[in-house]
Amino acid sequence: MKQIILSPLIAPLILILAAIYLILVFNAVGKDRKLALNWEKFFLCLFLFCISGATGIGVSPYSKLNPNVLYLVGTTAPTIISQLGYYGINLLLLSSVLKDSLKDMVQVFTTIITKDPFISAFLLIVSLSSFWSDTPSFTNKAAMVYLFTSIFVIYIGKRYTWEELFVMWRWINCCVMVMSLYYGFFKPSIGRSELGWTGVLGHKNQFSFFMAQTAFLWILYAINSPKDRGKSIIIILGSLLGLQNGGSGASKILVVVSLALLSYLGFLKKLKVQWAFVAVILLMIGSVCLTILISENLEFIVVDTLHKDMSITGRMDFWPQVIDNINKRPFLGFGVYSFWMPWRGADDPGRRIIVAKTQFIPPHSHNGFLDMALELGWVGLILFICSFISNIAKGVIYLSKNKLPESGLPLFLLNYILMTNFTETGLFGITSIWAWYLILTTRLCIDSSSNPINQKDKLPKVT
Repeated sequence: MKQIILSPLIAPLILILAAIYLILVFNAVGKDRKLALNWEKFFLCLFLFCISGATGIGVSPYSKLNPNVLYLVGTTAPTIISQLGYYGINLLLLSSVLKDSLKDMVQVFTTIITKDPFISAFLLIVSLSSFWSDTPSFTNKAAMVYLFTSIFVIYIGKRYTWEELFVMWRWINCCVMVMSLYYGFFKPSIGRSELGWTGVLGHKNQFSFFMAQTAFLWILYAINSPKDRGKSIIIILGSLLGLQNGGSGASKILVVVSLALLSYLGFLKKLKVQWAFVAVILLMIGSVCLTILISENLEFIVVDTLHKDMSITGRMDFWPQVIDNINKRPFLGFGVYSFWMPWRGADDPGRRIIVAKTQFIPPHSHNGFLDMALELGWVGLILFICSFISNIAKGVIYLSKNKLPESGLPLFLLNYILMTNFTETGLFGITSIWAWYLILTTRLCIDSSSNPINQKDKLPKVT
């Protein structure tokens, strides 16, 4: 089939037809404002879908649309050209929308810099990290892809309200859930591993966390939208089915804590802002302690109740080694994506970290915060933590002034990031975890601004 398509007779015809369709679509989108806005929303949702979880969708063609292929070693030229062509064509088709929606982007960046200088300084370190990396050309390429993706994500946060983002978020997660169940049941060679289901996300723990997130989003929607409760219950059950087959005990605790947070939100709205902030901090600390205790110490709960093996690849055996490596370059780290580099063979800095008992060489720290410190040093991690705490404060204020369920989303997401990145990774990188954090940051900065950016061209509500 491939040889037929690339033959001298067929290939030109395909290109001509593609050009004709492109011209027709460009003309239609340029004339129909509603079509253009819906095309934009679909394009942005597909982007967020492709980078779902900590690994992104692992099946083609979605894996090839993940921006990380632009810097990964071994990516072929046709894949890079195809992705650049895909994004370039869509930006061209959306030019009629972008010429208006991009006008206030400078104001958006100014608002982020003034409202959250910590995340701004964090991104500055990312952009400069190639100067102290052992692989400067690779780091520079990866950092540029990361920064451009971050700008893309900031645009999403600027473009849509929390109400619109809630719709996008839960339906993107629903699509991942449906596709994962399909691969789990009908294509087990892709959707399962020996330890549990991985769905289309590549790892059972990340898949389980994602299913826990999906269940919570639809529970939140079901509570506040009685008319769609039947549909929501079906999606919730599908998510819980995926979570159960994923076999992650921590994800079950995540569901329990998220539901506790759901009932906690009403209590927080009644408190003064400063007390609500303290209450949220205490809840997050308790959530992390509970996660660590269950993952490391409570053998009865983990083995008998959650049916989970106590071994978690010896995290406590290699975390001290990770910290030792951070302290070798304590200020600014090794550079973006410049520590775990198995393609470098003997020169891979990560090869020095080995679990003595099993000779296991971990592919990452199994801790998103430690991975961030490895790449950007303690300075980068501290800047992120300051941004995180700042967002908790903004999230509490937003909760106190706005109606549920949308007003509770920032605090849920922050708690989710905290809990999932203490025993797994995915916080730093082209992942939906980072994307939604940056969307949250952008949205809270705009919402807390005394002169909020006016949003034009509102989309029709979708339920």
